[in-house]
Amino acid sequence: MKKTALLLCIILSVICAVCALPACSRQVNYLDYISESRSDIFLYKDDTTEIKIQCLKREQPFSADGYKGEVCELIEIYATLDKNPQELEVSVENLGGEMNYQAVTRQYFLSFTAAAFDKSGVEVTLTADGNTQTYTALSVKYNGVMSCEKAVLCVAEYASELFEGLTSNGLFDGEIFVRLLYDEGCYYYVGVCNKEKRITAFLIDGERGKVIAKKELQN
Repeated sequence: MKKTALLLCIILSVICAVCALPACSRQVNYLDYISESRSDIFLYKDDTTEIKIQCLKREQPFSADGYKGEVCELIEIYATLDKNPQELEVSVENLGGEMNYQAVTRQYFLSFTAAAFDKSGVEVTLTADGNTQTYTALSVKYNGVMSCEKAVLCVAEYASELFEGLTSNGLFDGEIFVRLLYDEGCYYYVGVCNKEKRITAFLIDGERGKVIAKKELQN
């Protein structure tokens, strides 16, 4: 009886030891290392006006250096008009302000701190030199499009050697960017940046999580 009890104790000790060995790597949550995530895009376009709204979380100040900083929620608004007014103001969900003209891209731009819009469409009001017009911008996401977090996990599974190579002592030695893209369908860009500022970039299908392309970049 004593031998049986001793044997059981030994077996339990071995099982606990074996389970504890890989625990650090299993407990690493790669989602904790996302320094930028673009979760939604709202679009409106007609013959004279084009509006794009991006919902994201991003470290401030942003730097692709392999270190994750403090992250805040942001809304970015871009507007392109056929005739550029002297002054242009925008309002979305009672948030907004005066937009700045970017000569290089020939767009008006405004960003402010706010949570992502949890809806399929938003009302956008543009006031150009006192003339006001309201538009409805629709989300590009449709049923079946995965979340930013799911996209990162898909890439982590596909590129397990890359992620494991940057994981040590229960910590991930880098930062991750994930951005929703839209081009006749939804895709995700996932970038893995190490401390040497080298980025391994992946383009994946937004529904299945299948990796479409991979590229090495030096920031």
